[in-house]
Amino acid sequence: MEQSIIKVYVDVDGNNIITKISSNLFINDLTNWIQIDEGYGDKYAHAQGNYLDKGLLDSNGKYNYKLVDGIHVELTEEEKEKLFPTQQPQPTQEETLRAKILKDNADMQLQLAQQQKINANLLAQIAKLGGTQ
Repeated sequence: MEQSIIKVYVDVDGNNIITKISSNLFINDLTNWIQIDEGYGDKYAHAQGNYLDKGLLDSNGKYNYKLVDGIHVELTEEEKEKLFPTQQPQPTQEETLRAKILKDNADMQLQLAQQQKINANLLAQIAKLGGTQ
C-alpha cells in the first residue's frame, strides 16, 4: 500500500508572520494557505504540534516564525517586541480609586502641616507681643 505524500501549509498575516500551520489532511479550503513542505509521517501530518521546532507561539503568546521566500524563519526577540509590543496592564477601577484616595490623603496631610506651621508662627508672634490683653 502506497502512502500519500502529506503537504504542510501555513497562513500568514500582513507582516508574513506565520499565524497558522497545518497539513492538507486537516484543511478543507486551501485559499490563502501557502505550501512550505511535503513529506511523510507525523511531522507533516500533525504539523501544528510537530513541524516547527519551537511551536507556533512562545510562552508569552507571541508568534515564533515568519515566512521568508517560502521558508519558515524564527523571529528574533527584537522583531517580536516590535511586532507584538508587550502591553502594560491597565489599573482596575478599584486600583485607580485607591490611588486617588491615597493622593488626596497625602495632599490633606501637607495642607494640615502647612496650617500647623502658620498657627505656630501666629502663636509665636502673640507671645512676642506679651500675650493676650
